[in-house]
Formats: sequence, C-alpha cells, structure tokens
Amino acid sequence: MDRLDDAGGMLGWPFRDPRWPARLVLMGLLWFLLSLTLVGIPLAGIALAGWMLTAADNLRAGRLELPPPGLYLRRGYRLFLVQLLYLLALLVLAALPVVSGLRLGGIGGGLLAVFGESLLTLGSTALVAATPALVQLTESGGVLGALRVDRLAALLAAQPRRSVGAGLLSLLCLDIISPIVLLS
Repeated sequence: MDRLDDAGGMLGWPFRDPRWPARLVLMGLLWFLLSLTLVGIPLAGIALAGWMLTAADNLRAGRLELPPPGLYLRRGYRLFLVQLLYLLALLVLAALPVVSGLRLGGIGGGLLAVFGESLLTLGSTALVAATPALVQLTESGGVLGALRVDRLAALLAAQPRRSVGAGLLSLLCLDIISPIVLLS
C-alpha cells in the first residue's frame, strides 16, 4: 500500500474501492433517513462516526475499501459523545457573552453578542480541526481520556501540522466539497 501522506492521497483513497458509489450513496441515504426525526439525528451522528472509524480501521489494516453501509452504533458512540460534550461546553462558553450582550443592550451589548457568536464559529471550526486528535484520544483512553484538555493540547502541539492539516481536510470535505456535490 502506498503512503497517504499528501492531501490528494487522503482525499482519493475511498475512491479506490470499486464499490464506493453504492456504499457512499447508501450510507448517505441511511444518514438522511435517520436525520428526519429528532431521535434519529443523534443516531445518524453515531452511525456516521462509527462508519468513519471503521473505514479508518480498514485503512490502517491496509485494505483500501469502505465499510458496507450500516448502523455502526457500537463503534461510533464514544467519539460522538466526546464531540457532543465538547460542543456543549463550547455552546455554554459562547452563550455567556451572547446572553450578557442581549441583556446589556445598545451597541456594546450588540458587540458582545457578536463576539459570542464569533466564538461559537471559531470554536466549532477548531473542534472539527481537532477531530483526528479526538479520535486518537478516544481510541486510546476512552471518553474520559479524550475529555482531558491537557492531553488534547499536548497531542495537537506535538504534531500541529499533521493534526490540524487532517482536521482542516475534513472541514474542507464537510463544509466545502459536500455542498458543491449536493448542488451539482
């Protein structure tokens, strides 16, 4: 197996599986159907996280193939829980200036509310960029290990280009490439 150290290799490896169109379409359809209900939204997130982790397992094992579509709830629940807890903490931190700004009113209050919204945008982008490190911490130390912010910071600092690069690549796929494909 050739190394996947460059962005092109990382983006292209799923397409080496001859069954990729069917597997991506069926997994996307499963995610969409689950997302139609309030109860299904977290299930869709857990299933997609589990499917992604299973694909990464295949890649680490040298198999350039996507896993078949399915509910990978057992595989994905820990990563989903870690990301959810970080997101909830981020929401609380961002809500403080927003609520304070709304209560204060005026230009200063508006600026404070905009600061809180900007904090949420920046923080959610950072959370996506930190996802590869969160995966590694969740795999090695479980939910509690991944919630140790000092370990997360140390891991990101140890390999900043690789960690942030992989995270920003996933952000590129999620927020830029996916909508373009959907609109085509």
